[in-house]
Amino acid sequence: MLRSSFFLLLFFTTPLQGQFILNGEAVQTGNSCYRLTSPVNATAGSIWNPDKINLNESFEVVMDIYLGCKDEDGADGIVFGFQPVSTSIGAVGEGIGFQGITPSLGIEFDTWQNFNLSDPEYDHIAIIKEGNLNHQSPTTLAGPVQASADNPNIEDCSFHSLRVSWDAEGQLLSVYFDCQLRIALELDIVDIVFGGDPEVFWGFTSATGAANNLHQVCFNYTSFLDQIPDVVMCPGGQVQLRATGGRSYSWTPAEGLSNPNVANPIASPAQTTTYTVEMRDACGIPIYDEVTVEVAGNPVFFGLGPDTTLCEGERLLLDASSSNATYEWNTGQTGPQLSVAQAGQYAVTVTKTDTVCVAEDYIDVGLIPLPKVGLGTDTMLCEGQSLLLRSTFEGGEQFWQDGSTSDTFRVRRSGLYELTVSNECGTVSDAIRVDIESCREVFIPNAFSPNDDGRNDRFHLYHGGDVEIIKTFAIFDRWGNQLFLRTNIMPNDPQNGWDGAFKGRRMNPGVYLYFAEIVFRDGQEEARSGDVILLR
Repeated sequence: MLRSSFFLLLFFTTPLQGQFILNGEAVQTGNSCYRLTSPVNATAGSIWNPDKINLNESFEVVMDIYLGCKDEDGADGIVFGFQPVSTSIGAVGEGIGFQGITPSLGIEFDTWQNFNLSDPEYDHIAIIKEGNLNHQSPTTLAGPVQASADNPNIEDCSFHSLRVSWDAEGQLLSVYFDCQLRIALELDIVDIVFGGDPEVFWGFTSATGAANNLHQVCFNYTSFLDQIPDVVMCPGGQVQLRATGGRSYSWTPAEGLSNPNVANPIASPAQTTTYTVEMRDACGIPIYDEVTVEVAGNPVFFGLGPDTTLCEGERLLLDASSSNATYEWNTGQTGPQLSVAQAGQYAVTVTKTDTVCVAEDYIDVGLIPLPKVGLGTDTMLCEGQSLLLRSTFEGGEQFWQDGSTSDTFRVRRSGLYELTVSNECGTVSDAIRVDIESCREVFIPNAFSPNDDGRNDRFHLYHGGDVEIIKTFAIFDRWGNQLFLRTNIMPNDPQNGWDGAFKGRRMNPGVYLYFAEIVFRDGQEEARSGDVILLR
């Protein structure tokens, strides 16, 4: 299957987002991540840095790229390119947004086999010039080679580590994919590709055509962008250094640093010092950067104090007051003082306006919640039942009314139960009354008189709320003959009682037997039986 024919588009650009100009479908998805195309046919997107770089200087770019999830029907890929033409370049289709750009140098990550361009069957990397992706052309300077040393497919729903290194003195361009060197080009790029002009724009392009994929790039480190700015620190102050893009960090010299093995150590040198940080990327390859902390200006005397902890509801006043200074807190406030009541790290940058030097300080504030306890409302249990009282309090001491300190307490008797909890911020208690009673009380008369006087005319069962239902209620004579039967009835209902008759005939006075299957409110079922006297 061949891709749709190439055509060039000059996209309308969006306002500068982050450090790039975005064209076409490109959008910024995070602080350092960009989506170049969505998985939609015939789309293109590109990002270009608006500031040209000088290829007479070496550079390192470390990033992660994502080529989508579709393999057989996924296209087209990503190009990491250099060109002096414009920051609004891109195109759809097999040219991956880079075709026809002249002069240019591109590192192509191609995931579709275009036979007319002599593409190999595997996903590949090639270094091209003049925006010509035809690998039978002399404009292919290196490759194509399989992109991944381990897998011909890189459209695998995964980010892949990418490192591009340019040694200007040795005129060597090296491309590492998933930590392995996959392609290298030794060439006088400035003269042969760009006619002696070393200044070029750099960026990424991507495109889809009759097939598509999601294409993304995330920057970890670039020597173009991520250089740590130098700082002028007031004598007696401190500043925080911030490096990004590495998996591990090592700063030298270690003197004056709070921790030389973290990305953001606090620096408080006594004299002007240049610090070098070695960062190792995901592949363990080192990257280096420098920052100079110049100690100059008038001394600044302030301190936020040691790290501390507040009780819930308390406030702490942080004071960074200094003469001839401006203030910038990490919360956005700009005054010399900050009142805090929540946990977190609070930082302030104090800039001396008379000598233009800065000092910073940081404080970690913890928060201890006030103790809380809740056992619920007073309750009643049936005999045989129990109640498990539970404490949800953490971070302090607790004890029950009997002195036990367990998280739970099992109640099996009537009584008042209390839990007391405490921490450094206070002590509170809660109590609950638990009563245990029989839940199977039912009253069954021992005699009745069905004489139609309106009193005691029917034999039935009574209760005060313990009976859920009477499943069976039956009457027998002394020879075992069943005279009366009701099922699934409620107590306290004379209409469901025996009127002393059988098949319309009034039975003689005497002793009769009853049988009842009763379900009580505690869920238990019992059979009750006995005799009742019929009086006339």
